[in-house]
Amino acid sequence: MEVMVTLAIISIVVSLATASLSNSLQSARFASLSKAAAAEVRNYRAKALLLGQSGAVVTDTSEPPSPAIQNIWRLSLPKGWKTQGEAINMTPSGMCLGGEILMISPHGRQALYRYEPPQCIPVRVAAASPKPAP
Repeated sequence: MEVMVTLAIISIVVSLATASLSNSLQSARFASLSKAAAAEVRNYRAKALLLGQSGAVVTDTSEPPSPAIQNIWRLSLPKGWKTQGEAINMTPSGMCLGGEILMISPHGRQALYRYEPPQCIPVRVAAASPKPAP
């Protein structure tokens, strides 16, 4: 009887530890993917500069960019992820005009990044409630 009680306690502890570890792994994966996507905007800024053409990073909710914008890019995110915010525009000289992008995973985790002009350095800020899609 004591062995059965001991095994029951051990199985409960193991199941709690497994759930906690799974949640930690999901959080780490989300942080890694959102950070990589945030850094991608700087690559698009460099691309605009190298091409000598204007560009814009668009989100799922941004308005269509002006016809004068020569390059339109989207963040490389896994299937099921969504983005919200206004398009972030780049000039042909590589200057970023700034903005914010909210990334949302299929599990509802959110990361809000602000891009400061002129270099589009991503700064993670506290995630706000997502804006409803138009």
